[in-house]
Amino acid sequence: MNALLLDLLPYVRKGYCCSQLLLALARQLDDTEDPGLMCAMRGLCHGIGQSGGPCGLLTGGAAVLGWLSSKNEEEPHPMIDAMTNEYATWFMERVSAYGGTGCESVSAGLAAAAGEPLPEGGMPPMELCGDLLAECWEKLLDIYESYELDGVRN
Repeated sequence: MNALLLDLLPYVRKGYCCSQLLLALARQLDDTEDPGLMCAMRGLCHGIGQSGGPCGLLTGGAAVLGWLSSKNEEEPHPMIDAMTNEYATWFMERVSAYGGTGCESVSAGLAAAAGEPLPEGGMPPMELCGDLLAECWEKLLDIYESYELDGVRN
Protein backbone atom coordinates (compact mmCIF):
# COMPACT_ATOMS: atom_id res chain seq x y z
CA MET A 1 0.00 0.00 0.00
CA ASN A 2 1.22 3.49 -0.84
CA ALA A 3 2.58 5.43 2.16
CA LEU A 4 0.41 8.44 1.33
CA LEU A 5 -2.65 6.23 1.43
CA LEU A 6 -1.68 5.11 4.94
CA ASP A 7 -1.87 8.76 6.06
CA LEU A 8 -5.31 8.96 4.48
CA LEU A 9 -6.57 5.70 5.97
CA PRO A 10 -8.91 7.40 8.47
CA TYR A 11 -10.60 9.19 5.57
CA VAL A 12 -10.71 6.03 3.46
CA ARG A 13 -12.41 4.20 6.34
CA LYS A 14 -15.04 6.96 6.43
CA GLY A 15 -15.75 6.29 2.75
CA TYR A 16 -14.13 9.38 1.28
CA CYS A 17 -13.44 9.22 -2.45
CA CYS A 18 -10.47 10.40 -4.52
CA SER A 19 -11.56 14.03 -4.88
CA GLN A 20 -12.20 14.27 -1.13
CA LEU A 21 -8.85 12.67 -0.35
CA LEU A 22 -7.05 15.29 -2.43
CA LEU A 23 -8.90 17.99 -0.50
CA ALA A 24 -7.97 16.31 2.80
CA LEU A 25 -4.31 16.57 1.77
CA ALA A 26 -4.76 20.20 0.71
CA ARG A 27 -6.41 21.04 4.03
CA GLN A 28 -3.37 19.60 5.83
CA LEU A 29 -1.10 21.71 3.63
CA ASP A 30 -3.16 24.84 4.29
CA ASP A 31 -3.97 23.89 7.93
CA THR A 32 -7.63 24.69 7.33
CA GLU A 33 -10.89 22.97 8.18
CA ASP A 34 -13.84 23.43 5.84
CA PRO A 35 -16.46 20.70 6.27
CA GLY A 36 -18.78 22.31 3.72
CA LEU A 37 -16.13 22.11 1.04
CA MET A 38 -15.50 18.45 1.85
CA CYS A 39 -19.21 17.79 1.40
CA ALA A 40 -19.19 19.67 -1.92
CA MET A 41 -16.27 17.57 -3.17
CA ARG A 42 -18.48 14.50 -2.66
CA GLY A 43 -20.29 15.52 -5.83
CA LEU A 44 -17.17 14.72 -7.84
CA CYS A 45 -16.88 11.17 -6.51
CA HIS A 46 -16.92 8.14 -8.78
CA GLY A 47 -16.97 9.99 -12.07
CA ILE A 48 -19.61 12.44 -10.84
CA GLY A 49 -22.01 9.98 -9.26
CA GLN A 50 -21.16 6.98 -11.44
CA SER A 51 -22.35 8.92 -14.48
CA GLY A 52 -19.32 8.01 -16.55
CA GLY A 53 -17.86 11.43 -15.92
CA PRO A 54 -14.23 12.33 -15.33
CA CYS A 55 -12.15 10.72 -12.62
CA GLY A 56 -12.33 12.47 -9.26
CA LEU A 57 -8.56 12.77 -9.28
CA LEU A 58 -8.87 15.04 -12.32
CA THR A 59 -11.84 17.13 -11.19
CA GLY A 60 -10.81 17.08 -7.53
CA GLY A 61 -7.29 18.17 -8.42
CA ALA A 62 -8.64 21.09 -10.44
CA ALA A 63 -10.90 22.09 -7.54
CA VAL A 64 -8.01 21.84 -5.06
CA LEU A 65 -5.89 24.13 -7.24
CA GLY A 66 -8.72 26.65 -7.41
CA TRP A 67 -9.14 26.54 -3.65
CA LEU A 68 -5.43 26.73 -2.77
CA SER A 69 -4.77 29.57 -5.19
CA SER A 70 -7.54 31.98 -4.20
CA LYS A 71 -7.76 34.44 -1.34
CA ASN A 72 -11.52 34.69 -1.67
CA GLU A 73 -14.24 34.19 -4.25
CA GLU A 74 -13.76 37.64 -5.78
CA GLU A 75 -10.01 37.28 -6.31
CA PRO A 76 -9.10 34.19 -8.33
CA HIS A 77 -5.41 33.73 -8.91
CA PRO A 78 -4.45 35.33 -12.23
CA MET A 79 -2.79 32.07 -13.31
CA ILE A 80 -5.55 29.65 -12.25
CA ASP A 81 -6.35 28.68 -15.83
CA ALA A 82 -2.68 27.97 -16.57
CA MET A 83 -2.33 25.93 -13.36
CA THR A 84 -5.46 23.93 -14.03
CA ASN A 85 -4.47 23.36 -17.65
CA GLU A 86 -1.05 22.14 -16.59
CA TYR A 87 -2.61 19.65 -14.17
CA ALA A 88 -5.29 18.47 -16.61
CA THR A 89 -2.78 18.04 -19.45
CA TRP A 90 -0.48 16.05 -17.18
CA PHE A 91 -3.38 13.88 -15.98
CA MET A 92 -4.63 13.18 -19.50
CA GLU A 93 -1.15 12.15 -20.59
CA ARG A 94 -0.72 10.00 -17.47
CA VAL A 95 -3.94 8.01 -18.07
CA SER A 96 -3.92 8.05 -21.88
CA ALA A 97 -3.19 4.31 -22.03
CA TYR A 98 -6.43 3.66 -20.13
CA GLY A 99 -8.68 4.90 -22.90
CA GLY A 100 -9.93 8.12 -21.36
CA THR A 101 -10.21 10.23 -18.24
CA GLY A 102 -13.51 8.83 -17.03
CA CYS A 103 -13.53 7.10 -13.67
CA GLU A 104 -14.47 3.77 -15.25
CA SER A 105 -11.71 3.97 -17.87
CA VAL A 106 -9.08 4.95 -15.34
CA SER A 107 -10.23 2.28 -12.88
CA ALA A 108 -10.25 -0.42 -15.54
CA GLY A 109 -6.80 0.66 -16.74
CA LEU A 110 -5.39 0.61 -13.22
CA ALA A 111 -6.94 -2.80 -12.57
CA ALA A 112 -5.52 -4.21 -15.80
CA ALA A 113 -2.08 -2.77 -15.04
CA ALA A 114 -2.20 -4.37 -11.58
CA GLY A 115 -3.50 -7.66 -12.96
CA GLU A 116 -6.57 -7.45 -10.72
CA PRO A 117 -10.22 -7.78 -11.63
CA LEU A 118 -12.37 -4.69 -11.25
CA PRO A 119 -15.39 -5.27 -8.99
CA GLU A 120 -18.53 -5.88 -11.03
CA GLY A 121 -20.61 -2.69 -11.19
CA GLY A 122 -18.75 -1.20 -8.27
CA MET A 123 -16.11 1.36 -7.72
CA PRO A 124 -12.48 0.34 -7.51
CA PRO A 125 -10.96 -0.35 -4.12
CA MET A 126 -8.93 2.65 -2.95
CA GLU A 127 -5.77 0.53 -2.90
CA LEU A 128 -6.07 0.33 -6.68
CA CYS A 129 -6.12 4.12 -7.07
CA GLY A 130 -3.65 4.88 -4.28
CA ASP A 131 -0.52 5.12 -6.41
CA LEU A 132 -2.24 7.36 -8.95
CA LEU A 133 -3.61 9.49 -6.12
CA ALA A 134 -0.05 9.89 -4.80
CA GLU A 135 1.20 10.86 -8.27
CA CYS A 136 -1.62 13.40 -8.59
CA TRP A 137 -0.82 14.89 -5.19
CA GLU A 138 2.85 15.12 -6.15
CA LYS A 139 1.91 16.97 -9.35
CA LEU A 140 -0.37 19.31 -7.41
CA LEU A 141 2.47 20.05 -4.98
CA ASP A 142 4.79 20.77 -7.93
CA ILE A 143 2.29 23.28 -9.28
CA TYR A 144 1.71 24.72 -5.79
CA GLU A 145 5.43 25.33 -5.41
CA SER A 146 6.14 26.53 -8.96
CA TYR A 147 3.35 29.13 -8.76
CA GLU A 148 4.43 30.11 -5.23
CA LEU A 149 1.00 29.50 -3.69
CA ASP A 150 2.26 29.07 -0.13
CA GLY A 151 0.54 31.68 1.98
CA VAL A 152 -1.89 32.83 -0.74
CA ARG A 153 -4.94 31.82 1.32
CA ASN A 154 -3.71 33.53 4.51
